[in-house]
Amino acid sequence: MKGVDRKVVFQGVHQMMGSDLAGKWISVEKKNSKIVFIGIELPKDLITDGLNACLVK
Repeated sequence: MKGVDRKVVFQGVHQMMGSDLAGKWISVEKKNSKIVFIGIELPKDLITDGLNACLVK
């Protein structure tokens, strides 16, 4: 998030979702975003297509 010097953690389980601020970024740490999906036989193509549709072009 622009202007925030702390990490943001977002979690979603079924229909429940939430976020919280975590520790500060270390000066040598590269700021990036990561999404982790945990599950069995998740529909990779459906997830990838849905996320790609969210990108600003």
